Amino acid sequence: MFERLKYLAAISVAAGAVLGATVVQAADKVVYALTTTNISVGNAAQSSVPLGMEYWKKEGLDVSVIGLAGTMLGVQQIATGAVQFATAGPETVMIARQKGLPIVAVYVMSTPIYETVVTDDKIKSFKDLKGMTIGLPEMASGSLPYARSAVKDAGLDPDKDVKFISVGLGSSAANAIRQKEIAAWSVWDTGVSALENSGFKFTKIDPPWLSKMPGNVIITHEDLVKNHPEVVVKFLRGLAKATAFSLANPEATIRNHWAMYPATKPQEVTPKTFADSVNIYKSRASRMVKSPGRKWGESVDAEWDNILRYSVEPLGGTEAMRASYTNRFIDEVNKFDDAAVDAEAKASKW
Repeated sequence: MFERLKYLAAISVAAGAVLGATVVQAADKVVYALTTTNISVGNAAQSSVPLGMEYWKKEGLDVSVIGLAGTMLGVQQIATGAVQFATAGPETVMIARQKGLPIVAVYVMSTPIYETVVTDDKIKSFKDLKGMTIGLPEMASGSLPYARSAVKDAGLDPDKDVKFISVGLGSSAANAIRQKEIAAWSVWDTGVSALENSGFKFTKIDPPWLSKMPGNVIITHEDLVKNHPEVVVKFLRGLAKATAFSLANPEATIRNHWAMYPATKPQEVTPKTFADSVNIYKSRASRMVKSPGRKWGESVDAEWDNILRYSVEPLGGTEAMRASYTNRFIDEVNKFDDAAVDAEAKASKW
């Protein structure tokens, strides 16, 4: 219960800071926050590709990409006007709006990115986690509301029957798993893949409804939507082009990401380390593929309905849920030649 209160308190702080916020300093100056400080190759479509291919620059935008520790920090930065766009989980968006924050989801980047994994083959589902501890990358991450809902769906009380703690990513999470400080780890796809590369054998215990929800979304401030809709379109179109490029040429995408984010490059590039990077990339890329008949970034009402259906958090009714996202920019965002981007990617010399 305490950890949930800390999560909700972060939203309340952001709500209090929204008064007097300056949402856009200049129409062509944009700060985009990925709500993780580990900007891996799995995040290339949202970082190195649109920068390296100058997709945003060609739209007339000067975009700075930063990393933040947790979804709620991203929400707070949107509310105060420190950043103009950020990544978030859809449930977090709805929770924040219930607290009065004027944020809105304008683009769906992927299907759900969260996963819960275990190493004990006796744990088959969330129901088996009663009395145990679930690890999270950060208490302010979107993993928390997802995991709480999964616990509730299993017939348990998320405030009494399990404990949530922050164990981080990479080596710190690996140590918590090895030392059995946690029985399960609720994190995003690329975090799981990174530990799989180091030898961990995981079993996923995600509830079946997870795949029926929207995944990672792009959020912005309602004032930006109202006052600078052209900025929203340009930013999202650059993102859509970058996604199409990265899917068409994963190997070039990885090499470019290493060039732009040197800290993500292995100390020694071998067939094994390159394959590991491809594994991390594909763990996210598989969730970004555009479904037949669907447009880049498009929200589907039925998927958002499932958040109300399964969430343990008070999110309001259908009307409030519908107001938390919009498809108003999607047609304009998709006005580019997919085939041309695909050809550009395959011809890339990265």
